[in-house]
Amino acid sequence: MSHGPINFGGIGDIDMYPDQTGALMRRLEAAGVAFGSQLPTLLQTINRGEQEANTGFDTLSKNFRLNYNASANQLKTLTGNVQPMLVRIATEGIRVVAEYVQHAENEAATMRRV
Repeated sequence: MSHGPINFGGIGDIDMYPDQTGALMRRLEAAGVAFGSQLPTLLQTINRGEQEANTGFDTLSKNFRLNYNASANQLKTLTGNVQPMLVRIATEGIRVVAEYVQHAENEAATMRRV
């Protein structure tokens, strides 16, 4: 069901555009799922590149390698958290949009009875 803008109390700015907000939450969820499904392949590609990389020719590449290696394990941990975090945020956002719409519908019903 399509829902127009919600403006509780009819004063001030629009509080939410539920259709657009819900669509953005679904896109965020899809991005998280896509990231998670592609991550194993991307990590394999990165690992292959690591094996083939021949750095150490200059100060810049040596410094980059030292800094990269120092944070490589942390980066792997963080990238593994991206999908669940995005999906969790999106799921909560979708829930909030539905709850907001329900509150708006309840308020509209109450106003009609008054």
